[in-house]
Amino acid sequence: MYLLDTNICIAIIQGNSSAVAQFQQKYQECYLSTLVLGELYKGVYCSSRVEQNLLVLNQFANQLPKVNFDENAAREFGKIQGELRQIGRPTGQLDALIAAVARSRNDSLVTNNTRHFINIQNLQLENWLEP
Repeated sequence: MYLLDTNICIAIIQGNSSAVAQFQQKYQECYLSTLVLGELYKGVYCSSRVEQNLLVLNQFANQLPKVNFDENAAREFGKIQGELRQIGRPTGQLDALIAAVARSRNDSLVTNNTRHFINIQNLQLENWLEP
């Protein structure tokens, strides 16, 4: 399964050909975390075209299953933060939360910000914006 990160969702919504092609090919295996959905809503409500962007976001998001941050993800979040602290490579809290969802389910995280996640052990990463 593929957890789509915020930047990949935006690329798909904006019609990036590489991201759209991968999404169409793997659509049945994709999902959103409610954490990513929250970031997308933040983008909508901070924009100058709230109503238009909300419509577009809802059309996109309604196609995909949503996964909540659950107890397994919470445990993985704690592990990730501990692992990163041990190696002196902290990452942003929200990135660690999103990574925890994917890792707790043994899924791939699809992101264009692989550098934010590269130090997280046992996290499968894909970048659909790279050729």
